[in-house]
Amino acid sequence: MDIIFSQPFVIVERKIERTGQRTIEEEHTIELYVDRIRAGQEDFALGDVFDVSYRFTSALYGFLYLHTNRGVVSYIIKKDPSIFIEEYKKLIQ
Repeated sequence: MDIIFSQPFVIVERKIERTGQRTIEEEHTIELYVDRIRAGQEDFALGDVFDVSYRFTSALYGFLYLHTNRGVVSYIIKKDPSIFIEEYKKLIQ
């Protein structure tokens, strides 16, 4: 099945070493399909996702929220997810 839209997100890991603190960012994608949303290793059926929202907390980082039947799942984002949300809303109408 083809991906409709892909939204990058990051996993931030901070490591304390002898020389100081080091921040590691690992980039992944949230993929929107006709029947599901795949985020990393997790799959959410579109029927299980009630809403998608976001909020930027700084100039660099924000959060994308998937409101699901399992609760709210958040992902750290760096890019505006407006197009991802628009495409999601087109599918659920």
